[in-house]
Amino acid sequence: MSHIERWLLACLPTSWQDRLRATHEANKSIVRSMFWLVLFVLAAKGIATLKEVAVAYRYGTSEVLEGYLLVFNLAIWPVSLAFSVMNFALVPTLVRLAAGDPAASHQWQRQVTTWVWLLAIGLMAVVALGLPIPLERGWLGLTAAGRAAAMDVLPAMAVITGLGIIASWHACQLMSRQRHFNTFLEAMPALGILMFVLLLPAEGASPLLWGTVVGFAVQATLIAHAVRAVGLPLALAWPPGKPFQPDLSGRTAWLLTAQLWLTFSTVIDQIVLAHLSAGSLAAYGYASRVLAIVLSLGDTVLGRALLPVLSTTKVDGDGLVLTRRWSIRAFWAGALCAGLLLLVSDSLVRLIFERGAFVAEDSHITSWLLVLLTLQVPPYFAGIVWYQWAVACINDARSLWQVAIAATVSKFTIMALLVWLQLGASAVALAHVCMIVVWWSLTYACCRKT
Repeated sequence: MSHIERWLLACLPTSWQDRLRATHEANKSIVRSMFWLVLFVLAAKGIATLKEVAVAYRYGTSEVLEGYLLVFNLAIWPVSLAFSVMNFALVPTLVRLAAGDPAASHQWQRQVTTWVWLLAIGLMAVVALGLPIPLERGWLGLTAAGRAAAMDVLPAMAVITGLGIIASWHACQLMSRQRHFNTFLEAMPALGILMFVLLLPAEGASPLLWGTVVGFAVQATLIAHAVRAVGLPLALAWPPGKPFQPDLSGRTAWLLTAQLWLTFSTVIDQIVLAHLSAGSLAAYGYASRVLAIVLSLGDTVLGRALLPVLSTTKVDGDGLVLTRRWSIRAFWAGALCAGLLLLVSDSLVRLIFERGAFVAEDSHITSWLLVLLTLQVPPYFAGIVWYQWAVACINDARSLWQVAIAATVSKFTIMALLVWLQLGASAVALAHVCMIVVWWSLTYACCRKT
């Protein structure tokens, strides 16, 4: 990669080269990471978009797809939660340990790997044994056909929970070294679904299920090979010991609580949508995945590029100035992306999805939900920057928990009101946008106090 970077630098005008060379090392590191992350995100989202085209053509907004989506989102929720916490709590620790004592860092990583495996096995059992009960009793909504499809993909879908947890930890190891190839590997589940949907003639949700399982297995395997290639440990330590010291354990607990509140709100979204009219969950899912192409540029590119750099930056005026500058850039970049997406939302949805089982009425509903969800992009981009600073530099993580509580409570309150007004899936979209605005505002307020 360094050869490509030098070649690209040589292609720039001399004045640009001189300006880049004179840039502060922290900014250089951020820009270098952002360059590779943008490439990997665009490649991964390109594969994901092709997957969405194939799924929309074959399933449309059918009840079978809604059953699969509900189970998938519930099974992947612990993975998203664990990855967020490991990213925010363990990546800064990995950076500091590697800079101090590499041998101690390797032993610490082996101990953490053991605990991650134990966590993965436990969560797999919870998903496989616990999720069928509320599904069978109808507590999670869905039509009869949707519940039947959901039961068909259990308990095999529990495998993705375990694979995702393990892959998330190894991805954190790579990110601590500012190696971001794992970002592209996140497209492997989408690639698996694409292949199975196109090639497997089986009826029902079987192509979606086996494409997902195979894709997650490939992702975990390739990330493990990348970790080994970088020279980081993969082996487990037994007995696992106690890698989490009191200060790290306390910080992780508060971060876990904060992320639990924020991510659990998405689970509530899925359950509320499953109780609305048939097709609401599927249409919301399509709109969310189109928007994810844009949100990934903020979440993945900004977040993963900034956190390792801010983790080595002392809490002083320079670090705060760096964060403020990047937050302003992120906000206006988000505003530009949102403006462009609002202009092309209807045409984009029709271009990607409207064929096969996905009809014009589905396009209308999906594009409207996409318009509503797009309103969150500018505050989300700016909030990501401030959140990285908060995670890296605020010692008292309880403030992040309080921010998460306030943002989530505001979302549930607004959602309850809008659902009562019978706004359907629009209620969920608008409530989520309001939560992002509150989260951004309060995170910024917490950072200003440091």
